[in-house]
Amino acid sequence: MKKLTVVFVLAFLISGVASAQNSTPFRVDSGKFSEEYASGEKSGISSRVMNNFNKMFSDASNIMWSTDKHKIDRVYFERKGKVTRAAYNRKGQFLYSITTYKEEFLPQAVLLMVKQSYYGKNIFGVTEVSALEKTAYLIILEDRTSWLHIKVLDGEISEEKVLLKAN
Repeated sequence: MKKLTVVFVLAFLISGVASAQNSTPFRVDSGKFSEEYASGEKSGISSRVMNNFNKMFSDASNIMWSTDKHKIDRVYFERKGKVTRAAYNRKGQFLYSITTYKEEFLPQAVLLMVKQSYYGKNIFGVTEVSALEKTAYLIILEDRTSWLHIKVLDGEISEEKVLLKAN
């Protein structure tokens, strides 16, 4: 039951991030991770949020802030080959982060588990979702004929969907 709750919360957060970005957008070009973000002024971000962000992500660059209609402060930034979106409430508490990156940044234990279970498939990309003191890895694997979406959570792998490539 606990795993089901965590999975539900993670799915809710991912869908919330996608739908929360519908106010006046501007384009952020960050290579293949180009997305739209609502503009916001850094001056409206509380000092608690800024302090917690700076402690958690001291090496962040290309930082952009926005605040949604629910007063959640969202930040988009890059660091060491990773692109991250994170959210904080008005009290400065970390809510979640969603980070995209390539295989070389995947933790060794997760990489080993995936490579042993899916020998012959290449890792195309990774999305790391952290919330409620849990981290899930959403990984896209590919081979000659298909794409396989898997999820690694609490040391367990589950297959989410398979897409066939058009040849």
